[in-house]
Amino acid sequence: MRDQLFPVEVPVVKNASGFQEIKLHPFPKQFKHYFGDGKFFLLNKKFAFDETICWNYTGYGKLWAYHLNYFDFLHQPGMMWDTGKELIDDFLKDIQKRKIGMEPYPISLRTINWVKFMTVHNCYSQEIVDSLNAHFQVLQKKLEFHLLANHLLENGFSLLFGAVFFQDEKITHLTRRILTSELEEQILDDGAHFELSPMYHVILLQRALDGYNLLINNYHNLKEVQDLLKHKIQMMVNWLNTIIFSNGDIPMFNDSTQGQALDPKTILDYAKQFGFHPGPLQLSESGYRKFEVADTEIVTDVGPSGPDYQPGHAHCDIFSFVLYHNGKPVIVDRGISTYQKNYLREEERGTASHNTVMVNGEEQSDVWCGFRLGRRARTTIREDRNDYLSAEHDGYRFLGITHHRTWSLKDSMLEVNDHISGPDHDAEAYFHFPPDITPRQLSGQKYQCGPLVFRFHGAEHVNTDTYEYCQGFNKRTPSKKLVVRFRGELQTVISK
Repeated sequence: MRDQLFPVEVPVVKNASGFQEIKLHPFPKQFKHYFGDGKFFLLNKKFAFDETICWNYTGYGKLWAYHLNYFDFLHQPGMMWDTGKELIDDFLKDIQKRKIGMEPYPISLRTINWVKFMTVHNCYSQEIVDSLNAHFQVLQKKLEFHLLANHLLENGFSLLFGAVFFQDEKITHLTRRILTSELEEQILDDGAHFELSPMYHVILLQRALDGYNLLINNYHNLKEVQDLLKHKIQMMVNWLNTIIFSNGDIPMFNDSTQGQALDPKTILDYAKQFGFHPGPLQLSESGYRKFEVADTEIVTDVGPSGPDYQPGHAHCDIFSFVLYHNGKPVIVDRGISTYQKNYLREEERGTASHNTVMVNGEEQSDVWCGFRLGRRARTTIREDRNDYLSAEHDGYRFLGITHHRTWSLKDSMLEVNDHISGPDHDAEAYFHFPPDITPRQLSGQKYQCGPLVFRFHGAEHVNTDTYEYCQGFNKRTPSKKLVVRFRGELQTVISK
């Protein structure tokens, strides 16, 4: 790392109000979500408030209201001090009524955004400073130990900004305790975030970089947190650089979708500013594997559902895989379009929404109530090589059935073999395609799918079906998938 570019020891400069004027290296801009005159575009939904902004507006669901209260739009291109300050002032007019905004997760993201906003414009409004102080007092009493995972980690990053901005010993101690334990637990040995969502990995890497940016440019008493962040960021950079496709896309495994995290290459460029350059990595604990042959890239999921105590972002996607050819998607993950606790949420998490196998119409894991996971599949990797992967899972153990799948690379060909062992059963394998690909039957069980040919051996029936491909929250496009019915054994050969 090249920390000498940004000195660690920065003279402390406090004003009479007891806060430190922050210095930050330039950070990435956010998506444009505010269009003036009370007009917002969040989660692909537009809304224009008439005279006053209703910060508790839930007409588009609570997640939309959350995003309204994050204040990410303070860092969109072209945002001026006067406009941002006006929005903050509006929020502060009647803060006791900001029920959603004063929940701990929105507090965590908003406080970071407010500190960064004042820093960018080198303007420190006393009213905002006083409110931030109150925000941090509230957050300390509402830390999300009941949820843990990325929520508690976000709480910790917010406290980090509070500790450095206010030079508060109590917040500093709490920051040290939370970030030290959570970073150690949540960043796996191969660098992945332990909830195993590539989207959240990108978001949390950006947050970690903001925290590191803060620490190396300002006075603080958190040297051990800075050192740990430095180590974990490098691991996260290595994992992200390994998992992304050549065109910069992430595989949309688990709760991932488009338009939420910034472009991965933007975040990797942000990391390079601090000397974090991608290095070699062997994917392991996260359960993801990546193969490349000729012009084809494949990412597979043979890992766990996530942390046992918080699997809220997990899907029934064990043994699913995503395939790109010449930098373009051919087999895709459906992704997500909602966090509402409804049928669509359950469907998007379900087995039939992923490129894997469903047996007897049963889910490989029991997803329910939006963010719950009951019975869950456990995987065992049998063989793991550069050109061959073999694994099995016990998600259908209650049926007395085991699903075994292998991926084998041969020249410019991918062979996927499924074996279902156990009592009599009906099995279906799914292959989802992006909106611009419609499978075309060539002959028998041979299909042209975009630039590649799919051949199925052992199939009883192959059917083309329609599903809704998710291109972001509240944004779905009708697309095609192949449903392959079989018993016992299925061999799928994918080639040019």
